Amino acid sequence: MRYSEAKKQIEELSNKYTINMSDYDFNVGYTGYVDNVAYVGSICRYELFVYEEEVFERLPFSDKLYTILAELAKTPLEDRKDIKKYFIHVLKEDTGYLNIVGGTIEIDDNYESTGFKTKFTNREIEELKQRDDVPLDWNKVTLEEAD
Repeated sequence: MRYSEAKKQIEELSNKYTINMSDYDFNVGYTGYVDNVAYVGSICRYELFVYEEEVFERLPFSDKLYTILAELAKTPLEDRKDIKKYFIHVLKEDTGYLNIVGGTIEIDDNYESTGFKTKFTNREIEELKQRDDVPLDWNKVTLEEAD
């Protein structure tokens, strides 16, 4: 489970749950009640700590909260962080983004839909740089972070 996925699931339990990531420790609080309820550590896999059992048990959906935190804690450390993806802006216009459509390179907008790939990881970008059919000056390309 990724940090962003755990955060989303916890916030869906109650809008009073807060998430604070300090040094990638995943800290959970409850607004108006207690700042630190529990955390999942970032150094060791399976590290999950509940500060006060009696307080934790009184929180809404505490069983579901614990299940989400346990799932995050058992996830290997390297798999918890979101993988950043980027749009490759080649021309300074709205339709100036690199697209892959059915294996063919095109320049179009950055809307990704079925059959159109417009978001690329760093690894995928490095692979594109090695391709002979992508004649770009990569020093002039702008990488824009995609959601």
